[in-house]
Amino acid sequence: MDDMNQTLVPVAEPESKPGLVGTFTLGLAVWGREMWRILTGQAKRHEVRQLTARLREEMAVLARLDATGQATPGPERDLCRTQIEMLKAEIARLRREEEATESRP
Repeated sequence: MDDMNQTLVPVAEPESKPGLVGTFTLGLAVWGREMWRILTGQAKRHEVRQLTARLREEMAVLARLDATGQATPGPERDLCRTQIEMLKAEIARLRREEEATESRP
């Protein structure tokens, strides 16, 4: 019966302090993760800015096509509309990813 009780009750392991080297390596690992998080966030924000600029260019091309009076949908107009929709979707996806990573602790 004593053997059964001993297997059911976990034995607490003595806690040991990590020491100077352990604390330094832990701090270095935390710093590295934070730097990686900051750099990837900056890269994503830069990509959103680039895509937004490209979206403005495509919108200007579409406006020029509309101003010239090309009422018939042609391949250039279709391509422009497709590019606009793709850019909007990509910007929305990147912003959702950014919000999801910011909400995580």
